[in-house]
Formats: sequence, structure tokens, C-alpha cells
Amino acid sequence: MKSISFILLFSIFCNSVNAQSPCSGIKYIDQLAVSPPEPPIQDFRKIEYNEIPDSLKNRIKAEIIKETSSSFFKGLKVKEVKVFDSAVNEKLFTPTAIYDANENPVDFLYVIFYEELFKDIPFVFKLEVKQNGELLKKGQFEGIVNQKKKIIPCSKALSIAASDKEAPITKPGDLYIYYNDNYKTIVWQIMEADNTNGDSQHVTVIDAFTGDILDKNEFLKGSTNFESTP
Repeated sequence: MKSISFILLFSIFCNSVNAQSPCSGIKYIDQLAVSPPEPPIQDFRKIEYNEIPDSLKNRIKAEIIKETSSSFFKGLKVKEVKVFDSAVNEKLFTPTAIYDANENPVDFLYVIFYEELFKDIPFVFKLEVKQNGELLKKGQFEGIVNQKKKIIPCSKALSIAASDKEAPITKPGDLYIYYNDNYKTIVWQIMEADNTNGDSQHVTVIDAFTGDILDKNEFLKGSTNFESTP
């Protein structure tokens, strides 16, 4: 009887430890608190996928298959949809300008977040689509489709961030995996846990394939832009 009780307590303890690990709560690009300079997608209006006309969904499907493959499209799951239009822009703290591949201004934009299994790791990427269903820009699947390299595990990324000699992450907080447009690769982004005595947090960005540290920054709490450390 004692051995059964011990096993149950040990199991509860292990589950508790696992639940507290940052790797058990990986976040994705649609949840980014701090991202490289880009339109403030977090402030765009959220809509349901079924609000998009069927004819437009078919156009988007055709665009995705043209850029990737039908098998790639079949593996996608819509996670969230956001809209940018004039009404949204008027409410932004700083109005933003969006341009297509030909540098033409775009007044209406769908931002669709798709989820897929990337090497057995859940991964979310965004697709920016114009009102007519045409992709805002080509190359939005760069680094995602037909990727044969292996992603380093979350635990390895945490170890790399913690062992950095210049600015180690001593207490990891939020952890993200997403495609970084600046570095043209999928990255692990590790945030230092909240520092109650300061007004800034540290963030380390790691190449998810090579393990190289790409960026180390400080950002003000509540800010959506990086402030590079000297």
C-alpha cells in the first residue's frame, strides 16, 4: 500500500515539475509580446475564418498550393484570423502603411495564422493576404516548406540561452518559436522572467536549426519594439 502511495506521489510531483517547465507552454507568433519591427498585428481586428467568403477561401487555397503543394495545404489548420482596414488604422496609436510587392499601398489585409506540425513540433506561421485573395508578397513560405533540417529541442535552446557568457537567461519566462523575417529562419525566442525590481526584460533569439544566438536585447515592459543592448 505504501509503495502505491509513493508511486502516486512521485507521479504527481513529476507532472507538477513538467507543468512548470517553460517548454510545456511554448507560444507562437500570434502571441508574440515583442516582435521585430512590423505592422502591429496584435492590434488588428480579430474575425472568424467563416467570415471570409468561400470564393476568397478558394483563391487563398490555390495561392498556397501554387507556392507549396497540396499535401502541405492539407496539413494546415487555421488558428486565428485578423483584419487590417481603415477603421483599424484609425484606432492605432501610430497609423501604419502597408505595401504589396509592387510598393502599392494596401488598405485591407487578412492576416491568417496557420498551424502545422513541423518535425513533430507544433508550429504557427502567418500568411498576409490582400482583399482579393492574392498574397501580399511572395516568399512568405520561405524557410518553412520542404525544410529538411532538424529543429533543436526546446530544452537545448534553454541551455544555450542560460550558458551565454555575456547576457545569460537565468530565469526563463515566455518562450516562443516562429519564423523571423529579419534572419530568414525559424527561431526560438526566450524571454527573461519578469524582473519586479526593474522596468525592462532581456530577450535572446536563437536559430532553431544551428543553435546560434542571433540577437540579445533589452526591451521596456509593455513595449512592442526591441531596444538593442550596446
